[in-house]
Amino acid sequence: MDKEELKVLIEKYKSGEATDGERAVFEGWYLKLHEGEGSGYAAHELLADADMVWVQLERDFVEVGAVGLQRGTSRRLWPRVVVAAAVSAIVFGIWFYTSQSSSVGQGAALATVAGNDIAPGSNRAVLTLANGDVIALSDSKAGVVVGDSLIYSDGSAVRYASGSRSAGSQKGSQRSAGPVGVRALAPTELQGADGKGQMLVASTPRGGTYQVVLSDGTKVWLNADSKIEFPSSFMNVKARIVKLSGEAYFEVFKDKAHPFIVETAGLKGGEGQSIEVLGTHFNVSSYADSGPVKTSLIEGSVRVRNGLASLVLKPGEQALGSPKGPLKVPGDAADAVAWKDGKFVFEYEKIESVMRKLARWYDAEIVYKGDFGDKTFTGSISRKDNISKILEKITYTQNVHFKIEGRRITVMP
Repeated sequence: MDKEELKVLIEKYKSGEATDGERAVFEGWYLKLHEGEGSGYAAHELLADADMVWVQLERDFVEVGAVGLQRGTSRRLWPRVVVAAAVSAIVFGIWFYTSQSSSVGQGAALATVAGNDIAPGSNRAVLTLANGDVIALSDSKAGVVVGDSLIYSDGSAVRYASGSRSAGSQKGSQRSAGPVGVRALAPTELQGADGKGQMLVASTPRGGTYQVVLSDGTKVWLNADSKIEFPSSFMNVKARIVKLSGEAYFEVFKDKAHPFIVETAGLKGGEGQSIEVLGTHFNVSSYADSGPVKTSLIEGSVRVRNGLASLVLKPGEQALGSPKGPLKVPGDAADAVAWKDGKFVFEYEKIESVMRKLARWYDAEIVYKGDFGDKTFTGSISRKDNISKILEKITYTQNVHFKIEGRRITVMP
């Protein structure tokens, strides 16, 4: 099989257009390669980027299995380890093809990012008090716990300089006791005279993430460029209500007498969502530049409302907000929360959507030159990598090229 035939076969196999015979040829080629017949490549080289097309290939096998059943035929699905190895072979084939391209191919694309890179996001957030004071939370801590006082998740006190009206005016370091005037909050600064909590706002910048533990024990993970408004205490309230913009993952403390409600704004001022739960794990994405509000349920049950319409989600289901009410949509809810565990997971996602997510996490500006049509990207990538490594992986599977200049990334066909 020459290079051109192999390239065509890989593309058909990857897109799901290969016939049973072509699939058999490809699988036979892979088995020979895996057995070392003239491949010339070590196992670690073949396995280097297996995650890149794992999701796509797994879906292909599910679809093929379904078609086989409909036709009354049988098909033996490979064990997961063999499928993962086949993914590696596909990635190797795509790399082999693109590496042989002209100066506008992969080599040129990788050269443009050499010497330019952007580090991943980190723990960064600010907490705004009811009086307007702003506390720049420590970037050496992973989270903050709200109660009678403010402490970090490791038990150390949150200290700040009173009178700070913006993160930029913060005096004194959160890493130490700081100079005179830098102190911990008094309980009266977090609660009113009537015992009710003061409204607080925790927000992350582009390139930031943070965990917030609310006074009832509910855990909230904020993704980059996100904000949550909540009371410092849920005492003397009928329902625990918080407001979210951006994206957050919730693990709600169970309290049947006091439902937990997440309110979001709608796209461009449209209808938002109200998510009511008793105790559950779920993710809400409500970025203004990324389409309708999306709720993904991992555990328990939630009722999602848009206006007067509502629906109940079961674990694994997702709902999109719309003017006519929430809509259940297909998809893997677990993929929607992969960001919390340090991964990007893309499944047939348009390049523009992929780059929006990268821009938020890497605090980058994206510029497009050219038309990208309906090109999509599928893959699982670590959020801990520098952006150049991620762009290289996208280049491996799509004819897309990148140039990094400072924090600006130019995307080219």
